[in-house]
Amino acid sequence: MTLVAVAPAGAATVQDHPAVSGYPGATLSRRDNDGFKATQLVVGVNPAGKTDEEILKTLAIEGKLTRLSYENPRQRSYGEIFANYREALEKAGFAILFACRDGQCGPGWASSRWNRVSGMRYANPEMGYLAAKSTRGDNELYVSVLVAKARHEIHVLERGAMETGLVTARAIADGLLLDGRVVLDGLFFDTDKAVLKPQSRPALETVAQFLKDHPKLEVFIVGHTDATGALEHNLALSQGRAAAVVAALTREHGIAASRLAAHGVGPLAPAKTNQNEPGKTRNRRVEMVQR
Repeated sequence: MTLVAVAPAGAATVQDHPAVSGYPGATLSRRDNDGFKATQLVVGVNPAGKTDEEILKTLAIEGKLTRLSYENPRQRSYGEIFANYREALEKAGFAILFACRDGQCGPGWASSRWNRVSGMRYANPEMGYLAAKSTRGDNELYVSVLVAKARHEIHVLERGAMETGLVTARAIADGLLLDGRVVLDGLFFDTDKAVLKPQSRPALETVAQFLKDHPKLEVFIVGHTDATGALEHNLALSQGRAAAVVAALTREHGIAASRLAAHGVGPLAPAKTNQNEPGKTRNRRVEMVQR
């Protein structure tokens, strides 16, 4: 599903999401390809609330998540940018699930809750936010936009079965370029085991081909777990899963063992909180880190 919206941003090395382009003149500064994740989409605000859950009403969804950050063009107000995105989404057939401006988005002292709940970093007392959805056949596309004074961010979630959230060569390249690491989606293990499931083969083939296309690249394969259970057990489990990926890449796909090193950090480097299931899901992952 492609959103024919505003013109693409002018970043040379980081690319817009194919479903939605950045505002004209905005600078795309960061793209996070999170792969298949569980996330919370903000679909309502209760200014009288006290806790995260009371203030921000959310829809729990999972799918392939991409997060993009932009610097606003100086000559445009955040209100103008926000209105442009809303108009473009509506013209593209998206249903607006929720939208708010400034005080409608909650009390100023609660701005930090947006990051804790949804991962959106730029919330402040002067902002515009919207969440939109498009459905075509069996595919669902969710777009959330948060525009503040100096910058804005867009989250795009492509909803589907976990098997569709496979790592791609583009996602690997973007992740290594931006962050020096990338989550290797499409790698599946039985609960509490370090044996790769057969449905992991497509993702392994993609990773192997990427490494063959970049023969000088050396990487760490790093296993992560959530915080459930004993630390020592999770460290061993994450190490075993990383080692299983390395073994598959070397034995089945011909990648030189000298280019790969397996490590497990258990729950010591979480991507999200371990206090809820969406966070735990994001923390159970295998990453490739450039050496």
